[in-house]
Amino acid sequence: MASHPGFGVLLARLLNYRQMDVAWLSSASGIPETELRSVVSGTPPRASHLDGLAPALGFHAVDLYVIADVAAPETLAPQDPAAGSAVADLVRITMALPSDQRANVHQLVDQLPLELKGRPSAPAFIYDQHKAGFGAMLANLLCGNRNLHSLTATAKILAILTEGRVYLAASTISGIGRGRVPLTSDRVEAFATALGIPAGDLAAITGVELREPSRPDDPLAAEMAGLLWNCRRLTTAQVGLVRDEAESMLVAVPDEASDEDWNRVHHHHGRWWGAPRR
Repeated sequence: MASHPGFGVLLARLLNYRQMDVAWLSSASGIPETELRSVVSGTPPRASHLDGLAPALGFHAVDLYVIADVAAPETLAPQDPAAGSAVADLVRITMALPSDQRANVHQLVDQLPLELKGRPSAPAFIYDQHKAGFGAMLANLLCGNRNLHSLTATAKILAILTEGRVYLAASTISGIGRGRVPLTSDRVEAFATALGIPAGDLAAITGVELREPSRPDDPLAAEMAGLLWNCRRLTTAQVGLVRDEAESMLVAVPDEASDEDWNRVHHHHGRWWGAPRR
């Protein structure tokens, strides 16, 4: 079980994997090169560094805070840690819909207002990256930063977005977060898919070697990772509203329908409900 090696080491790994140098990153981020070289050498990054590096590297800023093992500002925290189960259900239903109906779901999420409310009195659980290393990092990125928190919801998301290729029990995800279950190439790829982070980037950061050849990119999974991210600003009630709207788009699957032509979502009163593949 490896502890967190420091953000400078991880940044150097990522730059090396992408065949980029500090001078390029300085120009792209607007951060003085001397400051970046200091960070790569081991000086803890400031919030302004992470905020500037995020767009240059193509990361969400709050994800870089987790990768750096730095506490993020409360303004960047997900809105409602209790929304995980509803979010997983929404993604499962939306993924089955045709593209035009998925677009309607995305639009509804984007149009919902930010509801200002007090943060929960009990903060969400955070895995200790100093002790548990990269497993804790990945668990914090997905469970915490994607508004899931529920290990069951996290397991569902991983299974859904990998189309069942990677199914991890809630206890296994907990073990990964505590550094007791090793990271494998399949697990890193699954987390990357759900997070919407290129698998190569995540492998470079964690030091896990991916198998060859890697799986081709899945545009639908990437789209659903984006939906998962956008839902972090919603309350449980708002996610439930969108989920119910998405569910209303499902239709009865004809008895003679083939799996090649239809996506099945629910089996209710002896009939499957789903959506035609287009």
